[in-house]
Amino acid sequence: MRNTAPHRIVGLVLTSTLALVAAAAPGAQAIGPVDRVTYRLSFVPAPPSPEDVVAVPGTRQVVVSGLAADPLAEGSVGHLYSMSTRTRSVTEIWPDSPWRTAWDKDTYADCPGPPDPAKASPHGINIETDQRGRSTLYVVNHGGREAIEVFRVGHAKTGQVLRLTWIGCAEMPEGTFPNGVAPLPRSAGFVVSNFLDPTSPNPFAGMFTGEKTGDVREWSRRRGWRTVPRSALGGANGIEVTPDGASVVVAAWGERKVYRIPLRRGFAGNAKVSVSVPLKPDNLRWTADGRLLLTGQDITEPQFIACQRGDIAECPAGIRVLRVDPDTMRVRTIFRSQTKRFRVPTVAAPVSGQIWIGSVKGERIAVLRAR
Repeated sequence: MRNTAPHRIVGLVLTSTLALVAAAAPGAQAIGPVDRVTYRLSFVPAPPSPEDVVAVPGTRQVVVSGLAADPLAEGSVGHLYSMSTRTRSVTEIWPDSPWRTAWDKDTYADCPGPPDPAKASPHGINIETDQRGRSTLYVVNHGGREAIEVFRVGHAKTGQVLRLTWIGCAEMPEGTFPNGVAPLPRSAGFVVSNFLDPTSPNPFAGMFTGEKTGDVREWSRRRGWRTVPRSALGGANGIEVTPDGASVVVAAWGERKVYRIPLRRGFAGNAKVSVSVPLKPDNLRWTADGRLLLTGQDITEPQFIACQRGDIAECPAGIRVLRVDPDTMRVRTIFRSQTKRFRVPTVAAPVSGQIWIGSVKGERIAVLRAR
């Protein structure tokens, strides 16, 4: 693979153990109140480096993306897990567990074939559920190829472990490094946050200076890939599509900003707008009331480098969860804790009336419950 050194930095992967702990953890503390709600913070054991989390509608399961120790290193394999919202039990579902292949060659005609399970390296994930309750999982994969892998999600009963059926892929254009993915409405395709150009001599250099290192890419069956106009960003990270399909909301990690960017001309409010946030924003997740949850890291460049090298004390501790209104682009902190028990938060996802917070550091998920 080309120029793997920058990817070791980009991955922010700070744990190499592959042990899987499935038992529940007690240990909780009361934190708050923020935004007129007091949350109770607790921790549960999780797969190593649970970088992204998404709930599967109609089930009692979430998909957890366990980031590889080094996303592009030979032999450094990541995993997808099915985690119960009730028992907190964890089951690996890709690539080591049996998974089916039902290649949709009409939709994904340019895909060269199924991914190599020996090189699997999942990163950002997202899910789409149609009116019949059928879910499709989109996975950023760095293993063997830079691509978006697409899976159908199945289960025998709502409480049982998920099963994946691979149906196709879209290989990323040269000179891109995908981070997050989000489906477009009505199965029209998806958008991807292109974090940086990995062919640059030092692609990470601009992440702490606000340099525009990446952009947003859109894929459709009919047109393939295109770069979304006016989407140049510093460290494009978490991404979601507004329900009307008119715009994307994307976190600019390198700029400490969140942007709303139109996908098409002719829509009302067709302007690129942004809001500053008090951290380096990571993944985004929709709430039931049409707003977005966001977390990330308040980290300097020296801290980042030391943390990446394994100096745990330099990894940012604590949790801050923000709520973003995509219409007004107003941001409000809904939870904040200085706990030393959790470092490098990456996602705050609504799960069964709670908020689950993932990380690239350690083997636990933080859980917020409204009191």
